[in-house]
Amino acid sequence: MGFQFDSSFLLFEIGIAIKYIPVVLLLSVVPLIIGLLLGTGIALTRLFKVHPLDKIFTVFVIFLRGVPLVLQLTILYLAVSLSIDSFAKTLGLPLSAKDLSYTLIAIVGLSINATVYLSEVMRTALQSVAAGQYEAAYSVGMTSGQMLRRIIIPQALPVAIPLIGSNFIGLIKGSAIASLISVVEIINATLYEASGNYKFLEAYVAAAIIYWFLCMLVERLVAFLEGRVGVYGKGGVV
Repeated sequence: MGFQFDSSFLLFEIGIAIKYIPVVLLLSVVPLIIGLLLGTGIALTRLFKVHPLDKIFTVFVIFLRGVPLVLQLTILYLAVSLSIDSFAKTLGLPLSAKDLSYTLIAIVGLSINATVYLSEVMRTALQSVAAGQYEAAYSVGMTSGQMLRRIIIPQALPVAIPLIGSNFIGLIKGSAIASLISVVEIINATLYEASGNYKFLEAYVAAAIIYWFLCMLVERLVAFLEGRVGVYGKGGVV
C-alpha cells in the first residue's frame, strides 16, 4: 500500500503548533524591539560619525552580516555553555551550564542578528531624507533631538516600515533555528508528536501553515502601517 497523507493528523499537528505560537512571538517580537532600539542607536552613531564608535560599529555590522544566523546562534550557545561554569565559580555564584535558559540564549542571539540588520534599515531610512531637511532644522535653531523627533524620523518612517516588516518576517522564520539549541518551538513540538508514527510530512506541513499564517499577518500589519505613515513621505513637521 502506497503513501497516504493523513489529513486528520495534520489537523492535530496544527493544533499542537498553535500552542507554540507564543514561543515564536517571544523569539521574534523581543529581538525586533531590542534590534530596533540598538539598531537605531548604531545607525545614528554612524550617520553623525561619532568617533570612534562609528568605526567600531561599522566593523561590527559588516562582520556579523557575513556570518549566517545559525553559526551566530551556535557559537553564542557554545561560548556561554563552556564558560558559564568557570565564570560562576570565579564570582562564587551557584550557577552551572545545566541552569542555562536556552530560550534566553536564543533571544540574545536573535537580538544581536536583528540589531545588525535593523541598524542598516534605519541608516538607509535616515539617509533617504534630503540633506536640506537637516540644514533647515538647524537653521531655525532646532537641537539634534528636536530635528530627529519632529522632522527626520517622521519622514524616514515610510522607508523604514516595509524594511522593518521584512526583518520581522525574517525573525519569525529565523526563530525555527532555536530548535538547534533545544528550544521547544513549533517545529520541535510537531516533530515530537510525529516521532511515534513517523508522519513527519504532516508535521512539517502543519508547521509551514502556522509560519505562513504568522507572516501573512505581519504583511497585513505592515501594509496598514504604511498607509498610516505615508503622509510623512511628502515632508513636513510634526
